[in-house]
Amino acid sequence: MEENTIFEDYDAWKRENNELITTLVKKQSKTIARFSPVLAVVDYLYEQNKKKALTEDEELIFSTGFDYVYDQFQIIESILEDIFNNNYEEMEKFGQTINLLLYINDFEAELKTDDNLKKDIKKLTDLEDKVNSYLEKKENAPDEYFAILDDITYSIFTKNNVEIHTVDQIFYEIAIEYGIYTDEEYSTIDPINLKQTQ
Repeated sequence: MEENTIFEDYDAWKRENNELITTLVKKQSKTIARFSPVLAVVDYLYEQNKKKALTEDEELIFSTGFDYVYDQFQIIESILEDIFNNNYEEMEKFGQTINLLLYINDFEAELKTDDNLKKDIKKLTDLEDKVNSYLEKKENAPDEYFAILDDITYSIFTKNNVEIHTVDQIFYEIAIEYGIYTDEEYSTIDPINLKQTQ
């Protein structure tokens, strides 16, 4: 039996999660706003692959983006089921806080890949715990938590003299290259709350 290609896996994933994806995209959900460029690029490459074979670089971009989107949706789906009893409208009221949680997870993932940075992860996990506690109480985390996250990450990366580019930031640049987004849009967007283009 032939093994599924990653494009077939993506197609199956989209069909399986059609209701969730469609609802969040149609509602221009804050929950997925920040990583919507990743979804846009992956979808674009998926469609391009139907017309002609992708280059190795494009296949790597597709694979990386799909893995990322898959993981993000797993977290969102878990929150939707466990905290909001599959009520999209109720979950959306807390989209900004979910967005913050996903952003913290991104930075944690980056720190885990670098042995020198792993020691600094506790500040992020402490913040993640606080954000989770707000979600569990069905409350939005205070706006200042975004500033706290900025301060934590700035301090970590400055101290270690590293520059981190999160997946959503990298894919936004790729989306610009493919003409999915424009430079003008990018210059006016807060990377934590990327707007969606429809």
